[in-house]
Amino acid sequence: MNLMHVKKARQLFFLGDRQGLAFRLFSYFAITLVLILSLQSIAEMALVRVMLHLPSNVKVEMLDLAQQANKLLDRKDAEGNLDRTQLAEWESAQSSYLFVLTDDFEAVSTRVMHPHFKFKLRFIRPLDTILENKVNKPVIALPLRPGYQLVVQFSDKLHPAHYFPYYFAAIQFVITSILLAIFSLLLARNLQQPLHRLQAASRSLAEGDFSIRASQQVGKSVTEFNQLAQDLDDMAEHINKLIGKQKKLITDVSHELRTPLARHSLLLHLLRKRCPEEVSGLLDKLDNESAEMNNLVSEILEFSRLGHEHVSVKLVPTQLESLCQILVMQSELDLKPQQSLVVELDNATEMVLADNRLCLRAIKNVLENAIKYAGDHARIELAVMQQAQFVEVIITDDGIGIPAQQLERVFDPFVRIEQARTKQAGGYGLGLAIVKEAMIIMRGEAVAELNVNNGVTVKLRFYIQ
Repeated sequence: MNLMHVKKARQLFFLGDRQGLAFRLFSYFAITLVLILSLQSIAEMALVRVMLHLPSNVKVEMLDLAQQANKLLDRKDAEGNLDRTQLAEWESAQSSYLFVLTDDFEAVSTRVMHPHFKFKLRFIRPLDTILENKVNKPVIALPLRPGYQLVVQFSDKLHPAHYFPYYFAAIQFVITSILLAIFSLLLARNLQQPLHRLQAASRSLAEGDFSIRASQQVGKSVTEFNQLAQDLDDMAEHINKLIGKQKKLITDVSHELRTPLARHSLLLHLLRKRCPEEVSGLLDKLDNESAEMNNLVSEILEFSRLGHEHVSVKLVPTQLESLCQILVMQSELDLKPQQSLVVELDNATEMVLADNRLCLRAIKNVLENAIKYAGDHARIELAVMQQAQFVEVIITDDGIGIPAQQLERVFDPFVRIEQARTKQAGGYGLGLAIVKEAMIIMRGEAVAELNVNNGVTVKLRFYIQ
């Protein structure tokens, strides 16, 4: 019956699992409490042994009184006997209650001894005696010349036990503070290590690394953390499967679309040879629609491929100015008649870690985006500037801009701003999404900001190697 109660109590307080957090906390606090009480008792006992002696200044005073008493024992009265009257006057004049006695505890002077003091002579103590741990008035004996001794009643005001409550309180505070600090650090370290590992695993998951396994990093040190890590691993595996299915679906659909599009283009080419001239305009529209569909499929495939490239891309030292010069020459051909492109390159910037193909694609997409949507008379500026830890490729336009509430969504896939939803402008909402994915793969970042007057600024930040 008792065993059943013990099992129920252990289950109630979660003490059955020795690797569990409840058992560990209980163990830490129990050990801390036992150590505090034990060390406190040991420290108090040591303090009592050290402190329960006559103070050194009191010993010096008593020895001085013994010397004075010896001198008085040498003095004689008119009849040549011991001057007992002078000795009694000397005894009464002292601050301590004392007597010069024979070895048989008989008073030498004419002074009358108090009965209580006479009773305490049974418990007489030497000068190096150990006092009690409570305040009292012990009687101390100091040897004089042969046959005599000085007996002094120790003053309770000088007893060291007066200060024991303060000493004991200080000991309790110091020992408790030190032990609590030590065990708190040990407990915090024991709990923080698996928490930090869980945090690192969750960050890896947030960055798209679904191969991470938190349970292997956390281990089995704490049951609750291990269970949480297992749940995190299960969630990561489930999300990885869902994302894999989604990407596979997009890739398969995009690949499957290429076949009918290729047949569509072939049929249009054959129709041009057989149809009369009056329907050539309709064929041109069909050809444009087919080209646009091919471009859309290519963009979807590129965006889908970037999702898998973070594990295989190779980042090498890259000079951004040289890449920008290549893109500027290509982009100048795409400018509208009234648009202008101003370039400001700083050839003194340091090398950055990047992938040349992804870097070219990211900068090109931002430039094309500015050319398409900034406006027919826009001024576009491209600059490369070095900051403390990274080099920025800054592309600015003074066009119509975008609404502030939609600024954070410009890098989301298949998102197009309302001003850009025109057939003439084109676009599928994947250009800047590809830019963001490419920058994440290269461990950089893409930032969009609204200009003070008009237009948008996009900053591509590449961290210095």
